[in-house]
Amino acid sequence: MASSPGPAPLAALLLCALFTASAASRFAPADNHLIACGATAPAVLPDGRRFIPDSGCASTRLRSQSSTLPAAAPNAPAAPSPLHAAARVFSCHASYDLAIRRRGRHVLRLHFYPFDASLASARFHVGAGGFLLLHNFTASSPVVKEFLLPVHADVLALTFVPEAGSAAFVNAIELFSAPEELVGDIGTLVAADGINQTNGLSSQVFETLYRISVAGHKVTPFNDTLWRTWVNDEGFLVNKESSGTKAWSFGGRIAYPKDSRLMTREVAPDNVYSSARSVDSEGSVTWGFPVPAGSRYLVRMHFCDIVSKALYQLYFNIYVNGHLALKDFDISSTTGYLAYPYYIDFVADVEDEGMLKLAIGGSKMSRPGEASGFLNALEIMRVNKTGGGMDGDFPVILDMDYLLSKGIGEFARSLLCGLVFAGLFLALVTLVLRLRTELKNNGTIWSRQSIDSGDGKLARAYQLVPTKTDY
Repeated sequence: MASSPGPAPLAALLLCALFTASAASRFAPADNHLIACGATAPAVLPDGRRFIPDSGCASTRLRSQSSTLPAAAPNAPAAPSPLHAAARVFSCHASYDLAIRRRGRHVLRLHFYPFDASLASARFHVGAGGFLLLHNFTASSPVVKEFLLPVHADVLALTFVPEAGSAAFVNAIELFSAPEELVGDIGTLVAADGINQTNGLSSQVFETLYRISVAGHKVTPFNDTLWRTWVNDEGFLVNKESSGTKAWSFGGRIAYPKDSRLMTREVAPDNVYSSARSVDSEGSVTWGFPVPAGSRYLVRMHFCDIVSKALYQLYFNIYVNGHLALKDFDISSTTGYLAYPYYIDFVADVEDEGMLKLAIGGSKMSRPGEASGFLNALEIMRVNKTGGGMDGDFPVILDMDYLLSKGIGEFARSLLCGLVFAGLFLALVTLVLRLRTELKNNGTIWSRQSIDSGDGKLARAYQLVPTKTDY
């Protein structure tokens, strides 16, 4: 009779099954470019992703008007990530052509790690598909720039343009297809004169500035199906000593709606919904985020009721830049379940102050002394100013085909001018030789003799003198 497996093999089988199920549920984008720029070997991250050197990537082509240089980081100190061990440095216009299998919205991440002074002082522009993402950009410290942009072609040209006398560089590139549910088309515009619905968000370009896990731990790419990083909100709290606030942690299961195409783990992972910060009916909590002034922002607030013991017990207000965005919000009427994730997209303009403030406040409709409202997570994304760039329209040429054709055209024009000049010179020489021959054959030659200038002095002149044979 066969014996049953012991505890250890059972545990191993269980862990294997869990890993297989988790791997099967991971997001698998149609396009997934992971490029280690300037590297000589693949870079493997803790989340399991493998970045391929840009010199050996079949689906990527690097174009430049001059040679590009791979640069290696110094041995000490050690780079914080395998992606930071090397970089590709450009002295002039250069472009990565990335093959696109499925058109639509894509996530683009650019990794910059300036491991020497020349990279830290480099100033350059970056564009994608003719759209200017970064203008007069300098990566003086390590940074990852993330964009969410629509791609309408079978090839996306990612272009780097150094400023005069400077260079451009990049350490790594991520480009992958975004889930359709990641960005909707409708948001709520919050302004001093009231709130209004705004449309067309799905056609915009976004730059991600903040991802915040409220009252929770940092969430790393290993625990996010889209490989995002969410940081704790402590450093952004404006009124840390506010009374009536409480931090919550949840150990249960987050109930994502079955077969929903609007609310999935790709919108936000379980970890950010498993923590929250609440306020009572008399309290409020405010967060402040430094942002570039003169821009429009998409603010996504994530809610998952891990606070209530039953439905229909929470009512609270939401404020954006000091303006009331939503009054007496009842999440139970919206979701119909506890521990059920939900988000709201607000749109706001930030002018001269350069600070975006978000707040939740209790409502008199809630029970006194008990939790009235909460927030689990939030995201802040900057919206493009114009159809040509994040910061507006600037005279930066991003089309590599134009630049290369311009270079070839200038060479062709120079060559043509040279040929024309050589042809004219040859024609002139031929004409002179022909004239000499004809004159000689006609008995007339060039002769130099002295003549009287009219005032008793002799002057030399060139004149035609007939020979004796003419007489």
